Amino acid sequence: MSTIAVFALAGAGTYLLRASMVLVGDRATFGSWLEHRLALVGPAVLGGLLTAAVATSGGGVTRPDPATLIAVVAALVVVRRTGNLGHALFVGLPVYWGCALVGFA
Repeated sequence: MSTIAVFALAGAGTYLLRASMVLVGDRATFGSWLEHRLALVGPAVLGGLLTAAVATSGGGVTRPDPATLIAVVAALVVVRRTGNLGHALFVGLPVYWGCALVGFA
């Protein structure tokens, strides 16, 4: 199968999945027990991705550099104070860049 065909199939599949969520999402109802648990999926996934990005490299566990730790702590503090996960990137990335500029990375 050619590369273009693979990308076309992946794009069509992604489009159909997203379209089905828009079309069926309004009519689908879940029990309150499932909705309560689904609210925890996003933070759990982000926590796993962050841990993997910060604490592993090349398939093994590594110690993160000080710039990464400072940026993660700054982002955590901002998210805890504001309750908005989007602020983590708004604060964490500039803090990391600033730390990298002064030689912590």
